[in-house]
Amino acid sequence: MRYQVSIAHRTDTGRERQENQDAIVYICDERSGDHLLIVADGLGGTACGQIASQLAVQTIRQSFFNQYESNLTIYERLNNSISEANSLILQRATRDRHCRGMGSTCAVLLLADEVAHIAHAGDSRIYLIRNGRIKQLTRDHTRAQRMLDDGLITEEEAEVHPDRDWLDRALGLRDEINPEIRTDPIHLLEKDTFVACTDGLTNLMRDEEIFSIVQNAPVAHACDALIALANQRGGHDNITVAIARIGADITLTF
Repeated sequence: MRYQVSIAHRTDTGRERQENQDAIVYICDERSGDHLLIVADGLGGTACGQIASQLAVQTIRQSFFNQYESNLTIYERLNNSISEANSLILQRATRDRHCRGMGSTCAVLLLADEVAHIAHAGDSRIYLIRNGRIKQLTRDHTRAQRMLDDGLITEEEAEVHPDRDWLDRALGLRDEINPEIRTDPIHLLEKDTFVACTDGLTNLMRDEEIFSIVQNAPVAHACDALIALANQRGGHDNITVAIARIGADITLTF
């Protein structure tokens, strides 16, 4: 791709958890020049949640690029990679009784051929900041979101609903997974900024606050600031955030 890409990512245990069940992986493929970023949030207890999230990010990364020489579309490669991760998590849970019921969310951002592709399962999110606005590109796969979609509750009620963390789609929940993959790629523009994160951030911060921190800061500084603010507000969960900016990164002047 002809655009320069500035990327930074951070993951933090938070202030209340003993172990980090989040996982993140980023790679720029030497053959294609594609940028692949994956964020995952493990479910099912500390040790097994960590296993599930690591299986998710590593399997999706490896499987996606293993299909590089195939004639499959990017949509098919993403779907196959997430399905393979789902199968491996289920297999591990079957072999190890201590890990029964484990699972993981995933949010995948692929920058390739001057477009962005999005795929996800669960409530880890991807945002786009463009032209002075922030837009959530993913849709939470939670019971509260489904109730909101059906008009049963308002957005304000969804934010504090007791079922806002009840996932109805994630890796490891069922034999077959139907990841949500955006079928219309986003054509990249200079200064487009993508934010991928787990709910350890979004449960403590509104979209407008994420926007205000990210829009005028270098990506590494913005990652640090977001995690610091989430911890300042309690850090109740693990916190993971990654930021990818198209074009040269913002330079701070003093």
